[in-house]
Amino acid sequence: MQIKIIFSVLALFSLVFLVPADAFGAWYDTEWEYRNKITVSLNSVISSDLSNFPVLVSLTDSDFTQVNNADGTDFVFTASDGTTQLFHEIEKFDSLTGELIAWVKFPALPSASTTDIYIYYKGNSISVDSEDVWDSNYNAVFHLNQTATGNVDEFVDVTGNENHGTTGGTGRITHQESRETTQVSGQIGHGQQFAGSTVHSTKKTQGGGDYIWVDQVGSWPTGDLTMELWVGDVEDSPGTGNNYNDMISYCVENSNANGKWSNHLSLWQAKKVKMKVRTDFFVSSAQSVEGNNSDSFTNWNHIMAVYNLAENGSGPSKLYVNGDLIMSSSRSADKTYSIVGGGSLAIGGDIDSSSNAQTLCKRVNNGFDGKMDEVRISNIQRSADWAVASYNNQGDPSTYLLLGAQEMQETHDDEEKNDSECYDCEAPKLAKVEVHVTSDTSDEIVNDSSPQISQTRDYVWIFDQKTPYPMFDDYKTPIIADPGDEVEIILELTDNRTLERIADSGTYTNFLNRPNDMNLFYANNFDEYGKVSTAFYEWYNTGDDLFYDYDQTVQWSPSDITIQESAEFVEGGQAPNLDGLVGTFTISFKMKFLQPMQTTDVWVQATDRSGNFFKVALPLTLKVAGNEPLFFESKINQKVLGFYDEAMLYEIVSGWNGSSEDVSELAEILGVPDEQLPSWVTNLAVWVSQEKITIGDMIVSIEHLINN
Repeated sequence: MQIKIIFSVLALFSLVFLVPADAFGAWYDTEWEYRNKITVSLNSVISSDLSNFPVLVSLTDSDFTQVNNADGTDFVFTASDGTTQLFHEIEKFDSLTGELIAWVKFPALPSASTTDIYIYYKGNSISVDSEDVWDSNYNAVFHLNQTATGNVDEFVDVTGNENHGTTGGTGRITHQESRETTQVSGQIGHGQQFAGSTVHSTKKTQGGGDYIWVDQVGSWPTGDLTMELWVGDVEDSPGTGNNYNDMISYCVENSNANGKWSNHLSLWQAKKVKMKVRTDFFVSSAQSVEGNNSDSFTNWNHIMAVYNLAENGSGPSKLYVNGDLIMSSSRSADKTYSIVGGGSLAIGGDIDSSSNAQTLCKRVNNGFDGKMDEVRISNIQRSADWAVASYNNQGDPSTYLLLGAQEMQETHDDEEKNDSECYDCEAPKLAKVEVHVTSDTSDEIVNDSSPQISQTRDYVWIFDQKTPYPMFDDYKTPIIADPGDEVEIILELTDNRTLERIADSGTYTNFLNRPNDMNLFYANNFDEYGKVSTAFYEWYNTGDDLFYDYDQTVQWSPSDITIQESAEFVEGGQAPNLDGLVGTFTISFKMKFLQPMQTTDVWVQATDRSGNFFKVALPLTLKVAGNEPLFFESKINQKVLGFYDEAMLYEIVSGWNGSSEDVSELAEILGVPDEQLPSWVTNLAVWVSQEKITIGDMIVSIEHLINN
């Protein structure tokens, strides 16, 4: 397996230095022992980004049985940086099986890429507030996972708006035990079974079916709204389904009949789903949710009804079933409606009046006969992407959630490293190194129609895996490149644990005595002689890459990573690691030096998530030729400047004005000490820019100075 990181070219003198938040995989808090990465791939079903989306995290894994608290109060969710805490609510947790049902608020759910989060456990108890998960547009969210005892306000509205429900009625409607719902297995954890009514009428007759009643809502949409819910195992209704299987109804009492009906809001008839406001059908579809869902992953049906009440401009109302737009209707788009709060809500039936004047909301009939789960009311029009993301995430969570391997918070003292129970006590190993130097020779071709030609020199080293660190002899292979050549250094690594745990890797060149003006932040990479690397690239698995070049003469580019490892291995081949996996981790560093560079060692390093690392000098030296004086065999050791590119030198010196800073820069470019060049030498560069002399004339003049 080869993981290749290919760095795209950045423009010279415009390098952006990205500093990672942490050296690798920052840990939320050392009080938490374990975490797992969760990758959410809902980007595969949405076409636009979603904000503040509540993602269902429904997983069962034995790792989660290692919690400190049986109620799961030591679970913490963070963003991909490992430290930014995300709001969450636990709907269900079984510490014996590791089953977890939680809702996590994603501030952003992008459509262009997957999203990684972390789940931490076996830590301290934390306090969470479920209402933080649900954005301010939610007026009510019912998980319907209660045991249905008939207690007042048992069915909790988790948004904090306190629209709690009571099964069998309360307040305006006298409670009846015979009309209580029953807890059953739902689409998400537990839901409720509703026994349908034998009374099917829109008049003042009281029904006999089960329902959940919110006597007086504390917060309700005043205009546009969205209803969401799951229904399953719905009994078929006769005929057209009229007055059967009504699902949700809202009613406001008023002394005037017209006033009462003007605030009647309903989601009716599972056989032909209808969305009604007052006496108008906003959507009157032929869509049935009484039968089983045709998708293989669930037989439940998801409904999202979007009511456009012209609060933010006229437009169609929309009915989505199982993520698909079933009907978009503008039949009532010319009317502007306002919904009054303080009314009553029935889940599982239709609300009718108890009087002929139709002004009192005290009858629930046309009862729903089936199962229901996860009822939500919002005061905005949710989007098509919201519908499809909700359906797929809640209907088939295992397809869109990938749980990574357990990671352990490590202490890095030697005593624990030597403990026989240490999870990961070995550093990654360097198995192979390749160096490729590619020269572009196209400039040697005169004919413009000729193809571009490049030449590549390849160097390969293979190392013994039986030693903790790669073993080299004293010989170092000298590698010389020309300015403009592309140098690629490829490291092939193995590890005693899964390769997913390799956290960072880097390559370091151009070791110098630290320049006085070098940023100390970047001066922490030393060779064995105490010199610092002034040109390096560091890759980080969970943070931004860090690249630095003191002279700003190196071009790097971004990474492209592929991970592949397998539990299959061949006899006589590489032995499996402690996780039973076989594979290699290959990382490629590409660089292009635009100016000469002195002979330098090349160091490389790699670190795993437990902090185990190696850092070694490769058995080679790298030099970019072109700026040092050449010595000919003669009695006087005549020095000749060998600068490689007159055009580049002309471009560099053309803007100089003869200052002392220009003298130092010219000396550095030509590879001679400052003291050998008097200050007036930069006048030569000024004359070059004025075309009084050529670059060649300037070079000959300087050679005369350094030889006399």
